[in-house]
Amino acid sequence: MPLCADVLVKEVCCLSYSERAKLVDALMTTLDPVTEDDCDVAWFAEIARREQSIAEGTAQIYSWDDVKRQAREKVNG
Repeated sequence: MPLCADVLVKEVCCLSYSERAKLVDALMTTLDPVTEDDCDVAWFAEIARREQSIAEGTAQIYSWDDVKRQAREKVNG
């Protein structure tokens, strides 16, 4: 019996965050691959990579206040 999308979605929701991100990336590449812009594919891969590094705790994360402060320091010298 073939699986329907609703059943697959329920099953996929049981996967880890990084596994779901990999699946999204893989599925996105199957959508009209002939006309899909290479930039879009690269961007989705980058998003998945960043999401995985956040989920694994290996990403450097900065608060918005820190980003604004650093930008001000660069502009003001």
